Amino acid sequence: MKSPTILSLLLALLSSSAAAQEEVRPRPRPPVAGDEMVVPEVNLTPAQIGHILKELEKVETEIGQGRGGILGAALTKFRSAMGSESDAVSLYLECYKLENFDRKDLKQTDFMEWRDRNEARLKEENFTQGLLLQLEYLVLTIQAQNIKEQRDMGTLVPALQAFIGKAITEVQATMKHTASGALEQKDADSKGGGQGRRGGGQGQGGGSPLAGMLRQSVKGTEFSRAYLLDDHLTRREWEYSPLNIGGIYNSVIFPYFVSEKPTELSAQWDSRINAEMALLKASMSETEFTLRYKELQPRLLWEKHNHLLACNINALNALADMLKVIQANPNHPDAAGWLTQFKAIMTKLAPPESPAPVEKPIGSQ
Repeated sequence: MKSPTILSLLLALLSSSAAAQEEVRPRPRPPVAGDEMVVPEVNLTPAQIGHILKELEKVETEIGQGRGGILGAALTKFRSAMGSESDAVSLYLECYKLENFDRKDLKQTDFMEWRDRNEARLKEENFTQGLLLQLEYLVLTIQAQNIKEQRDMGTLVPALQAFIGKAITEVQATMKHTASGALEQKDADSKGGGQGRRGGGQGQGGGSPLAGMLRQSVKGTEFSRAYLLDDHLTRREWEYSPLNIGGIYNSVIFPYFVSEKPTELSAQWDSRINAEMALLKASMSETEFTLRYKELQPRLLWEKHNHLLACNINALNALADMLKVIQANPNHPDAAGWLTQFKAIMTKLAPPESPAPVEKPIGSQ
């Protein structure tokens, strides 16, 4: 005999409950955001609860298998396409056609016309290298989704560090500074043609098309959209923009080292600062970089020493270094805030004052 389903159990229970209830109860207020979960007034036997929980376990397994299948299929496809620029472009075209033409019931000729119009762009080295880097970061992102323990991130952290170095090197290769210090895009390679063009001071990555691609969340790439990955890439302790160096370190690399290798945290901060400065230098004119460096570098140093202090890693050295940052940068826009914070820390560290001795009146015993 087939066991009753969750739905049939609940329907039967509701039916019997409705027949037994004769009094009219006030209608409950609909739940609103922020409310605690409301447990309904339903009488279930231990056997019914046990059966429902077993059914839920089966559903949970099926959901996990479905999500794993989607991510696994994407992982296999993306890894395969990372082999060469031509493979990456082929997969990009496949995904673009699926998302922008097939799912919209457009004609094959419409896609072919679009492909012909974009032929030159599809051959530009900036673009093809960007696709390879997007795929590489997507692979790391998919691998990270089911990691639960911080120590298990040890397999991905070195790969992330290598990726950051590679991405910065590729961005640097696309831009150059003129004799006057202005920033411009290097002459296009033999594949794509095109002209070197000026890169404005639009912040990090302002003049580099490759940097622009890598500042996009991998959830929004054609690869992710075609494989419907957005709702399955849910890990919060992850950075989804490949060139957000601070986000990668804060979300993944620093937490791993705090948990597993705290003595190496300071060196990791130095790596982050060096990477941020290298990317900044490749993305701005020399004058813009000098101005931005004076603002960002002390701010990152302060964050570093403050983090080390909070983690109680070489705390005395961290305090001394925080003071040095304040002393060396009195005109920094954050200097007043740093000073206020440092004073508050000193106040907390100061030992409590001993109560003053009470003087006895003259002549008292």
